[in-house]
Amino acid sequence: MNQTVQKVTAFIVREKDGIKELLVFKHPTAGVQIPAGTVEKGENIEVAVKREAYEETGLQFVKIENYLGCFENELENNQRIIAETTPVYIEPNLSAIPYKRKLPKGLTIDYLSTQEDFTRISYIEYEYDQFYKPIHIDANITGWVPNENLSAQKKRHFFLMSTQEKTADAWELKSDMGHIFKPYWTPLSPKPLIISPQDKWLDFVYEKI
Repeated sequence: MNQTVQKVTAFIVREKDGIKELLVFKHPTAGVQIPAGTVEKGENIEVAVKREAYEETGLQFVKIENYLGCFENELENNQRIIAETTPVYIEPNLSAIPYKRKLPKGLTIDYLSTQEDFTRISYIEYEYDQFYKPIHIDANITGWVPNENLSAQKKRHFFLMSTQEKTADAWELKSDMGHIFKPYWTPLSPKPLIISPQDKWLDFVYEKI
């Protein structure tokens, strides 16, 4: 399996009228989230976190204030992460029928078993309601992935960031997948409600931001 897949998370904070606020965004199918994503090949983590902040909030000018630490490995024993965008095959060989949809780099999936050069995996994609609970299954894929396209190590880096851009309290932007993201500033106290497992990220850095 491939080397560690690096992830980054942007805690963008401002103070308005004496109240400290955190920038989050509402994903149309996956609830309220913190800007985050996968480090691309040849990219360092500082560049990656600024890019992810731009892609998910539209902010062009963000500044890293502090490195907040990392999770050395976010994966459970029964999980793997896609290290390179990959087809999923119905049988453990490259001539087998693939699913129409490929799984993208950075996606966490469930590990089922290994057979020589292939790993059997499962991935379920949910749509969430306004209370961050799954209500529909959008995709349910089970099949075989070449071992070279998987990793058992996912390291996540956390950054405290700021911006000098003047923004509204809430706005919208179109993502590269065609979704409409809705970024907005929310008070840090009481602690915002974020989808799982991102709520654990916030718990990890909360006293530092």
